[in-house]
Amino acid sequence: MKLSITIPAYNEQATLEEIVEEALGVGASMHEDFEVLIVDDGSNDDTGNVADRLSVASPNVRVLHHEQNRGFSGAMRSCVEQAAGEYVFLGPADGQAAFDEIHRFWTIRDQYDLIFSCRAGRDDNARRKASSAVWYGFLRILFGQPIPEFSSTFLFRRAAIPQFPVKIRPDASNFLPVLYLTAIKTGRSVGTLGTVQHQRRGGVAKGGSLANSMRTVIEDIRLWWRLRVRPRR
Repeated sequence: MKLSITIPAYNEQATLEEIVEEALGVGASMHEDFEVLIVDDGSNDDTGNVADRLSVASPNVRVLHHEQNRGFSGAMRSCVEQAAGEYVFLGPADGQAAFDEIHRFWTIRDQYDLIFSCRAGRDDNARRKASSAVWYGFLRILFGQPIPEFSSTFLFRRAAIPQFPVKIRPDASNFLPVLYLTAIKTGRSVGTLGTVQHQRRGGVAKGGSLANSMRTVIEDIRLWWRLRVRPRR
């Protein structure tokens, strides 16, 4: 299989069907063997049932259910580990990114092992923008690297995804920064594309909670110690 379009979803019953239909349309337009993989991250609304119904309706849709919510990093890890395609595209279930952006990634896939989207603009309130800017500034100081402010879509060559040198919490938000830093350190070719992050089409934002922010910052300090101060030889 050439392409896995993966969608992590936690309590996204309001938008999931629309997003999956969009992903199926884009997949068909690629003229490649593809699947749409939904990772239901322990949702406690009707997301899992919607996903199962979509998988019955289309042979291109596959569903993985987490029995319990694993969090942002845990869901994304399942997407890349359980995908069947040579290339893995990740997109959000809340409509903050258009899945037809995959065509932009696809045209440059031969140039890079991993392609990250970075925010060229975002339809968020001032508080969300400010907190994101502060966190990314904090990461750049901690790790001494110009880590971009990631957006919501990514294309990775599955065989080139590196093993992480440290464990990360599944319920924090460090999957993407650690993947980016590890890919650069291990000699992968890494590219970025600027994209606009839109307002979600429905449901409630989960990543900006105080608890998630605290878990992430505490883990950032642990990662700084393990990766920069006392790395394993």
